[in-house]
Amino acid sequence: MPEVMQVSPAYRHYEKTIYGKGVIQPANNRLKWYEIARGNQPIGQAVRDLARDFLVRQTTLVGIPSAQELGFVFLHRCGQGFHFLGICTWRKNNELWKTMFYFDAGKTEDFTLFPQDEGHKDTFCIWELAMVSHETLAWTTYLRSARTGQDADTYLTAII
Repeated sequence: MPEVMQVSPAYRHYEKTIYGKGVIQPANNRLKWYEIARGNQPIGQAVRDLARDFLVRQTTLVGIPSAQELGFVFLHRCGQGFHFLGICTWRKNNELWKTMFYFDAGKTEDFTLFPQDEGHKDTFCIWELAMVSHETLAWTTYLRSARTGQDADTYLTAII
């Protein structure tokens, strides 16, 4: 049987922490805010502020309408100055839709749409999947509820 090279022999896995930071309301949507980073490399306030400002400016431009959508946003520090900003909303009853942006300190001045032209695309990394797993369970609970305003509030307060 041929050897499968899915993980580089040089790769060493390390821990990151997911921080739930409450709810934001850009463009009349209600989205949970998460941050993902190594414990010894937290996300700086300047990048956090840039991401929140960008989100407020861009949500309508990337197809997130002012329609009271529910979902979550994550700001993921991936290295010294590289960050992903993911906007995830629940659509069509049970589908998770995602738009990804990135900021690379010293190379970009603002967050920029992350290009993904390949046919077989990445979805979430291992650290982001922990957050997505939590969100899947929270959304399933919401779908099984009467889906009242109180149920939406319950969904939004179910943060890691």
